[in-house]
Amino acid sequence: MKKLSSLIHSKNSNLKLLICSFLMSFISINAQNQIVGTESYIHLEKIDKVWWFIDANGEKFISTGMNHMQSNIRFAKYNKEYWAEQFGEEILQNGRFNGKATSAIKKWMEQAVKDHKDYGFNTIPFHRDLNIPDEYFEELEINYFGKIKTGIIHASRVKYLSSDGKFPDVFSEQFKDNADSIAKEYCSKHKNNKYFLGYTYEDLPAYEFQMYKQAHLRHNKNFVYLPWVADIINKNGMTDGKKVWLTILKENYNSPQEMAENYNIEITKWEDIALVSKWSEPNNKEKWLADQEEMSKQILENWHKINRESILRYDPNHLIFGDKIFCHGKGHPDWVFEIIGKYVDVLLIQDYEMLKPSHIKELERYHRLSGKPVLNGDASYAVTVKEQRASKGLQVESHAAVGEEYAVYLKGIMNLPFMLGWHNCGYLEQWTGGKLDDTGKQQTGLFDPFGKPRSEALNPIKKANQKAVKWHISAGNETFEYSKRKEQWNK
Repeated sequence: MKKLSSLIHSKNSNLKLLICSFLMSFISINAQNQIVGTESYIHLEKIDKVWWFIDANGEKFISTGMNHMQSNIRFAKYNKEYWAEQFGEEILQNGRFNGKATSAIKKWMEQAVKDHKDYGFNTIPFHRDLNIPDEYFEELEINYFGKIKTGIIHASRVKYLSSDGKFPDVFSEQFKDNADSIAKEYCSKHKNNKYFLGYTYEDLPAYEFQMYKQAHLRHNKNFVYLPWVADIINKNGMTDGKKVWLTILKENYNSPQEMAENYNIEITKWEDIALVSKWSEPNNKEKWLADQEEMSKQILENWHKINRESILRYDPNHLIFGDKIFCHGKGHPDWVFEIIGKYVDVLLIQDYEMLKPSHIKELERYHRLSGKPVLNGDASYAVTVKEQRASKGLQVESHAAVGEEYAVYLKGIMNLPFMLGWHNCGYLEQWTGGKLDDTGKQQTGLFDPFGKPRSEALNPIKKANQKAVKWHISAGNETFEYSKRKEQWNK
């Protein structure tokens, strides 16, 4: 370094110019080529201003896959006997899926991986049964996600007036110890896995009150607090979570009496909130929403911070994706993406949209606020077949249209330098008679319940998947070709 310094200060102007030019080029290259993660495993690289997944062999790829590899769809009453013949009778026990049928489940996984690879998909996405052993995907050489469950924070909790302590107190030592214990057991097993993409947490949590209300009002019109906030502030005693709540109240009110008057409680000093185990509806709704929002920010920060720290303690090699974030309708406010961006390597979202200008702007917003590349982890186009009442996904007129819209969307997001891929919401179709989720609709899919490919959709999808890398190389230099189905743009 001393020799380099002396050369830079040399009186030889040509030499100085050459060295300065070299240094500027070096700085420029390193500013453009950014690496996140460990190069011996799947990691991220920003190359010529474009973000990529890079596998353990150094190959660039875009993540594509089919969600909902689930036993309730594969082994419904109308197709379970068929699949028992294909995989082995032991996969059913008393007519139900047997999660302990090791060899039969492996045959199921072999079939699923073959279906993915046959049509250019390279990733087993977020939505799959938790009891499917991850090592099958490693053996079958396909990329896959891990799932860390340190608490259930799904937005459907809104259907209850109170969740009665089911949301984790992320400020407690108990939560930290639990997160550490789960990470130690789970992450240690994945630390050296070649096809392992990284860690996810929960599906579609609602992080703040107004978004919760917007998305889930149909369940309950009377809730007063974001349930996650309520579960923490309604605990008895001066817990670690209530200490955070107290700090917020002290900042937002001039005295304990002013705060007590707003919340209709009887206390004379701040520390008395330790005695409050039921916070009622306040008088000043504006101040109450401000209190909740600040508490939500603190909860979100600690949730992601502790999960990330616990994971990296036992696996420093793989990426962190965090929660799959709800992005429909008005979605979350800016601060959600700003906070999460500090603790994830990739922003994992769910956003069902046609490719249109407003959607491109929203994707750009998520990237700008988080500062992270983005992966759309769940979205689909669908046609409701005669065996279904109503299927999930943005409805189009035919399977051919599904394939067309898939290709338009994938090509479009590949023109965004920060997009890392898209996972289709649906693998096998779910017909009437299968167990439904909270949406009340059947799962759409690219194969029928007996594994027959919907070729009209899958053939153009395969071509699109095979072109994804080529399209992404030119990201930012192409003109967007939006969906031609403009009647769907505002649905």
